Amino acid sequence: MFGLAFLGWAWAAPYDLVIYGATPQGVMAAVAATRAGLKVVVLEPTAHVGGVLTNGALATLDLGQGDRGRPFQEGLFTEFYRRIGRQPSFDVRQAEAALRKMLAELGAELWTGAKLDRLDAEGSRVNAATFVQDGKPLRLEAPFWVDASDTAELAYAAGAQFTLGREDTGLDNAQMAAGLGFRLEGVPWWGVWLSLNREGLFERSGAGAWGSSGWGFSKIGDGYDPSDLGRYRLRGLNLARQSDGSVWVNALLVYGVDATDPQSCERLRRGAILEAQRVVRYLRRANPLFFGAARLVEAAPQLYIRESRHLKGLYRLKADDVLYGRDFPDTVAVGSYPLDGQSYRRGEALYLQGAPAPYGVPFRTMVPQGFTNLLVVSQAASYDSVAAFSARVAPLQMALGQAAGIAGYLAKEKGLDFPTIAQNPEPLRTRLLAEGANLLPEPSDPRKDTADPGYADAIELYRRGLFSTPYFMQGRLYLEEPIAIGDFLINLEHFYQAKLPNGPQLEAVLRAKPFYRPKWREALYRADAYRILTELGMRLPLPENDNRVRRGEAAALLWELFKPGLSKPLKEPPEGVNNALSAR
Repeated sequence: MFGLAFLGWAWAAPYDLVIYGATPQGVMAAVAATRAGLKVVVLEPTAHVGGVLTNGALATLDLGQGDRGRPFQEGLFTEFYRRIGRQPSFDVRQAEAALRKMLAELGAELWTGAKLDRLDAEGSRVNAATFVQDGKPLRLEAPFWVDASDTAELAYAAGAQFTLGREDTGLDNAQMAAGLGFRLEGVPWWGVWLSLNREGLFERSGAGAWGSSGWGFSKIGDGYDPSDLGRYRLRGLNLARQSDGSVWVNALLVYGVDATDPQSCERLRRGAILEAQRVVRYLRRANPLFFGAARLVEAAPQLYIRESRHLKGLYRLKADDVLYGRDFPDTVAVGSYPLDGQSYRRGEALYLQGAPAPYGVPFRTMVPQGFTNLLVVSQAASYDSVAAFSARVAPLQMALGQAAGIAGYLAKEKGLDFPTIAQNPEPLRTRLLAEGANLLPEPSDPRKDTADPGYADAIELYRRGLFSTPYFMQGRLYLEEPIAIGDFLINLEHFYQAKLPNGPQLEAVLRAKPFYRPKWREALYRADAYRILTELGMRLPLPENDNRVRRGEAAALLWELFKPGLSKPLKEPPEGVNNALSAR
């Protein structure tokens, strides 16, 4: 650190750009800005560089891949991907070393253990901030700021507006389950590898393994008895083999975490470590062939946080923007990962909202309303909670980090502010393209959906996570197709879990699930729909034009059923892909 120490304070030399959070996106922002010629400092409150990839031990990248298996995120992400071996699963220590090296090669300054203490913000600008490192306060002033922390801590302190958890849906303000990664030694990797591929091939369970990645053992969690039924759940195992032969496991879910409260997170992490010990003992008994010699050697330094705040930016990315692959005049990155959300309460089904057409993420999602020199680049940026199911993943955030860094350079060089760059994004986009970024979404054709009478109701449900859509339905809602019994029941379960968790309606749905399990993926017939609705005390009309219930019809039924318990319809009506105000 360059500066002057006096009476316990340290004043740093002037910087062009201050970045809070040495997360993957924070590192990419710093590399892009430093490469362009800015003087940049990155402040990280923990001892590690890499955010969820290292502190959270999320050792597998959630990749969306295009032709020939290449990730949609290119540019600086491609450089990082090459350094970790071009595989989705990676060695956590190698990933941290790669990120540190990318910073060091260009001379970006990095201060770890520097926690935000106070912020000086006036009107639309952040002027200065005080951080505490090793007990000493460090005051920084800079013309431009990037909040790359996973919970947008700096922007929140500045007074930017947010929603919490899924507050935007009108259901509640719950946050998705967090997770605790833990590392095992003594797991015979190649035996596990072969077993998972056999399970996926012969049992059609979705299990599999490739390279250093493994996913499956989906039934093993069903037999686990947690120490606290409301707090913990063991799901199927996601495995990432490390260079020393050990394996990071992502499978232990932790409910009731408020990610905006660091002290609570650390207290719950310590409790989850004890639960991980219990999990390992269970794995040894449940599958002695592969886990009989397993030893717990490490737990992640932090909980893996999936959700916290959601910024109110100049534009709020919506779930249907993601699904239909919408493009925007200020698209600065392309996302493509499925819209899958973790459960909010133990025992409820996952939120599966389909596979999107590759979609654009506008620069405006990083610009907080009312601020001119601050960007937020993280899963806490301006996304609706369901849109964040896809937009939160690290590869996309890294691509957005590159855009944030270049925006900082353009703002400094041309004397602009960030809202002005959002209004005239072509210089930013031109520079991103020159640096290898992918800015070409692949929009789907929504016309079959928009022509359906149930489209408006389907969008109301979809933006709230209440319209389950299988992965094979890519790029639209397929409202003309029959709805599966399982999808219909999952939508009911999600609504009643949130709004009436102790009510008879939820009990009726939970009784129906095992009854219909043998034909879970089959079409919902009218007789079954009548039976289910009658159990819920409903007498909603079902048109008689076909014996099977179309997804569009189901949307109209479900919206009629749910809307009395929800807030008024979402402020903006469903938009067509060519809406001139938001998409092109």
